[in-house]
Formats: sequence, structure tokens, C-alpha cells
Amino acid sequence: MAILMVRDFREQAGLTLEDLAGDIEISVSQLSRIETGKREARLVELQRIADRLHTKVGALIGEPTPIEVPIVSWVSAGLMHSQDPIRNVDVQRKVQISDLPPGDWMGLEVQGDSMDRIAPPGSIIVIDRKDIRPRDERFYVFGYDDDGGGTTFKRFRSGDPPRLQPFSTNPDHETIYPRNGLRVIGRVRRVITDL
Repeated sequence: MAILMVRDFREQAGLTLEDLAGDIEISVSQLSRIETGKREARLVELQRIADRLHTKVGALIGEPTPIEVPIVSWVSAGLMHSQDPIRNVDVQRKVQISDLPPGDWMGLEVQGDSMDRIAPPGSIIVIDRKDIRPRDERFYVFGYDDDGGGTTFKRFRSGDPPRLQPFSTNPDHETIYPRNGLRVIGRVRRVITDL
């Protein structure tokens, strides 16, 4: 796996074999043999390659590279709740998460218990703001286009009419039938919780 990753990173950086070999002070033939798997790279060589390509040795050998996800705000897991717009400029802290697919990632702290079967109050949900086409039985953060309309974290149910359902141990929570102007802020792809 390291064979392909060194070449991939070099090509992404727009470097030729000659460029990279010269920068890390090994011969072109040695680097070529590393890339084709005919020679194993020593750790010191991998470190020099990684430094020159602005990556980590783990990325060169195929280990998942963690993504730094900003935790920017909170989201209601209850009724639609008015809050300040969710923006990346409000970063409270960041978490590193491996094995996320490409996306536009953001974390939100859950407040309320309408989704406690998967995300208890105080947990962090990680949403992909690029995944905004709602699909049945998936979990999303929703908001209204107008400022006072509020946001909520719910499970989307298609049908006539479409609805936002709680996923809770608390039977007091009710399904929300959205009005016009509802939009998906992002799909929930990960829940982080402390035990």
C-alpha cells in the first residue's frame, strides 16, 4: 500500500521523481524502486518524503489521516429551537476524527433528549454540510431559512407528508411536520459521547 501512496502524494504535489529525489537526497532510481515496491523505504527516508510532501508518514503508508472537526455550537434535540446561526467562526474546540469520507464537517453539541437513543444530551454530533439531500430514515440537522425559525436534530421520514421524527426513550416527544422554508443543514454521520 505504501508503494502507491508515495507516488500519489508526489503526483498530487506536482513533483517529478527527479524533484523529490533531489529534495530528499536519494537517487532517482532508489525513489523509483520505493514507489514500485522493489525496495523498502527506511523510516528516515519515509520521514523526509513525508516532510517534503507536507504530510505524515502514516498517510504515506495508508493509515487513515484524521480530520480536524470544529465543534461550533449546539443543536436542539427537541422542538425547533431558535439560536444564533451555526457558523464555523464560533469554534469552541476541535476534535480529530479518522475514517470520515470527504465532506464539509462540523460538530454540534446535542441539547435535549428527543434523539437520546443514538445521541444523548451532551454528546457531539458530527455533520456533513455537503450531504443535504434528505433520505428516508437518515439523521439530519434541519433549520428554517428565516432567522427566527429555529434548528433541530431529527430523523427524516419521507412520505405524504414528510416529517421529522424523534428517536427517543421519552414518549413526550412528537413528530414535527415542517412548514415551507425548511432546509437541511447537514447529515449526521457520527456521534461522540462520553461514558
